[in-house]
This record gives sequence, structure tokens and C-alpha cells, in this order.
Amino acid sequence: MKELVSVLIPILNPQINPTEEKMLHHCLATLYKYPLIFITFEGADLSIIKEHNEEIDVIYFPKKYFRSRDHLASLFLLEDFYERFNWCDFLLVHELNSWVIKDELYYWCKQGYDYIKAAPVFQSGKQVNDDFLSRVTGLKEDEKRAFGQGYTDNGLYLCQIEHMTKTLKSKKKEAYQYRNNDLIHADSVFWDIEANRFWPYLRKPTAIVRQHFAQNAINFNGAKSLPFALTGISRANIQYAPYFKTLPEAD
Repeated sequence: MKELVSVLIPILNPQINPTEEKMLHHCLATLYKYPLIFITFEGADLSIIKEHNEEIDVIYFPKKYFRSRDHLASLFLLEDFYERFNWCDFLLVHELNSWVIKDELYYWCKQGYDYIKAAPVFQSGKQVNDDFLSRVTGLKEDEKRAFGQGYTDNGLYLCQIEHMTKTLKSKKKEAYQYRNNDLIHADSVFWDIEANRFWPYLRKPTAIVRQHFAQNAINFNGAKSLPFALTGISRANIQYAPYFKTLPEAD
């Protein structure tokens, strides 16, 4: 019988900084009920990671995918990547720039969505024509780049493995193009814009539902109804995120 969901933590640079270490510690504590797997490159020194959990499960991929976040995007656009995890129905990809507020992972897996991720946050002055027509006809190159920038440090998504694989098989040409360009956060742009052009391959939630799943930590206004998670967290901005100012120092 398949596992419902596994939590996947990518490690690009094993020398994680204190903010990433904080995210890691919280992830291990909050999502301990689920299979938790690290992905990195062969030969990576995971001694800092093992200080938090000695008995970690690690799956290795070619080092070329861990040179930067944009190289990792190419891995997330490969059929073979998702097929490596065919023992479970869902993957929660949890980069170390995200914080799960409350364990609602089972709930979100049962909501019938194939792909769910926090909405992008656009820089001041950036305009992206994100209406229905633009999603069918396709975004212009500068709009794609603005979309990609909007996903900076937005590293949390839940996906249904079988449907992600089927989408990539149906869009081989498009996925290849996204893997082989210089578009920042190409994976997020592909899954948000390209995956459902002309045909709804993936069941994706409305904007309001996305807000209940995850929100950018800097823009989160402290509403009474907390989302499942916050994302967009980095060493440079965590001190400005209102949510973390309310946490006990020990956390």
C-alpha cells in the first residue's frame, strides 16, 4: 500500500546558514509523522543536517542540479524525478525557506488538488498580465521573468506525483524548453502558467484557497486564520517577518 505523502527537503549547499537551520529544525519537529527525505548530490557533507537527525534518508541526484536554485528547477521538471518517489501519492517539497505553522498536511492531501503553492509576490512596479486569456495564449518573455522573480524563496509546494508525471509526458517539448533557458524559477512558472494551457492537466486551487495553504511571510498580515505554512523566508528578511517576532526565542 502506498504512503499518502512524503516530505522532501532539497539541500543545495550542505553548509546551511542559521536561518535555514532554524527552518530545518522546525520542519523535523512539526512533520515528524511523515516519511522525511533529503535530496542532494553524491558526496555532500551532511554533518550539519545529521546534528538534527542522525538517521536521515537521503536520495542523491547528479551534482549539476544542485549548483543553484535555478539548476534545481530543471530537476523539478523531469519525469524521472517524480517517478523516483512512486511509493507515495503526494510529495511536499519543503525548501529551507518555509515554515509549516500547523500540521494540516493530511487535510491538504485530501482536498483533491494536484498542485498547490503560495502565489508569487511581484516587485513594486512589476506588472504581469495574469488574466485567463494570457494564461491560454501564453505570457510574453518579460512577463515570464517577472513571474519567476515573484517566486523568489517561495519553496513549498504539494503535488500529486502521478498527475505531475502525466503532465510532463504530455508537455515534453514545453518542459524541455523550460529546463534549457535562463528563466529564474522556471519550474514554478511552468507549473503555474504552462501546465494547464489548452487543457487542464492539473487540478489547482483558487487564489483564496492558495492563501489558506501558504503565504509569503513578509506580506502575512497576522490574520486570525493562519495558513498551513509561510514561505519566502531568508536570512536577509526573517527579522522583518511579523510572525517570527511573536515566537519564543527558544523556537
